[in-house]
Amino acid sequence: MATDSQSYTHHEQGDWILFRILIAVLALAMSGCAGQGALYTRVITPYSIDFRSTPIGGKTCRVNEHVLKEPFSGAGISASFTSRIVEEAAHTAGITNLYYADLETLSFLKGVYQRKTLILCGD
Repeated sequence: MATDSQSYTHHEQGDWILFRILIAVLALAMSGCAGQGALYTRVITPYSIDFRSTPIGGKTCRVNEHVLKEPFSGAGISASFTSRIVEEAAHTAGITNLYYADLETLSFLKGVYQRKTLILCGD
């Protein structure tokens, strides 16, 4: 028959294993690995999917759009600002032939702050 100290130790070990599993599940849920993370997400997707005979190009430039959302009222209030106009950014980078673009999305706190970057590639 187990003494009180032995059953208490067994109970502590079970709690410790449960605690570790809970931490692992929370870490996965709050990371950007399983969809949009609660704290941080960074995803790069093609802006266009028409890649027939698309050259890679030797130049790139980035155009940032920042979005800040009010998370409490549910009224959908947000502010958005863009760092530069697309044509101006491409011209500054010396891109005259645009071949393709990627969209990078960086999000914090389930989208309360979001930065979208349009990555232009061409020559």
